[in-house]
Amino acid sequence: MHSFSIIQQPLISVIVPCYNHGEYLETAIESILLQSYKNHEIIVVDDGSTDNTKLVAKKYAGVKYVYQTNQGLSAARNKGIEKSTGKFLVFLDADDWLVPDALLTNLKHFEQDNEVAFVAGAYEFFYMWNNEKSQIWQTNLIETPYCHLLEKNFIGMHASVLFQRWVFELFKYDTNLKSCEDYDLYLKITRKFKVSVHTELIAVYRIHSNNMSSNFVLMLESALLVLEKQRKLLKNKTEIKWFKKGIISWKSYYSKKIYEKLLNHLYDENKKVIKKDIEDLKRYDTFSYLKYVYYVNLKYRIKNLIIKN
Repeated sequence: MHSFSIIQQPLISVIVPCYNHGEYLETAIESILLQSYKNHEIIVVDDGSTDNTKLVAKKYAGVKYVYQTNQGLSAARNKGIEKSTGKFLVFLDADDWLVPDALLTNLKHFEQDNEVAFVAGAYEFFYMWNNEKSQIWQTNLIETPYCHLLEKNFIGMHASVLFQRWVFELFKYDTNLKSCEDYDLYLKITRKFKVSVHTELIAVYRIHSNNMSSNFVLMLESALLVLEKQRKLLKNKTEIKWFKKGIISWKSYYSKKIYEKLLNHLYDENKKVIKKDIEDLKRYDTFSYLKYVYYVNLKYRIKNLIIKN
């Protein structure tokens, strides 16, 4: 943990894991090249893609291209860490992008306190189907980030975070996790170290049909698994209270998403209802499950009446 100044222009490594997102990769790379802060390196980790990922990455002379057989997002990020040399690290998913002052903005916040493990800013959603952006997801200065993370992942988008390199001498992404590996890392870090959050815009999260975060059952199961790993580390009644709030919060948030998805599929003949979604809704939110069953029965009663008439 050493002091620094922006005048010294420390190197920032931007690691871009990519698995069959070659169609978006150019935008991600261009957003890094257009940064107002120029002392950075770009490392694209191709996680066994079968599309044009390699061709896109190779178009840019300054991009370090690394290939590995498909091992998942955590392994790709860990590989990027291994191949990087920067004092600071950013992880930009291939389907997202950074705003022009992203690196400089986060770096300036380190000058206020260079002992923090990471700085996290705000982000916004970009919806591909209508080319619109949503309201910026604002983060706030939080005195007890670990407790607040027990309740929910208030950081949200991984690309909005700038890490100090020494963090990854102590921690790595858990390759056993299929999702929520970032949430797991934040909890590990904030358990031991200070962090800083602010409300300035850093990155844009692209919403499309293949986002991992749209797999609500997987996200819920992973979030609860990550949270459960913290149970044995809780030190006092306050942390236990936040932990219990987190279980309720995650179940409520994703159960609502699963319920809305099931209703949408119920009234759209082109979409198939997934049995596991129904089973998980019943498991995590009995009330929403009973509402869904009511609408299923209502639909078929109406359908039978129409047939009879």
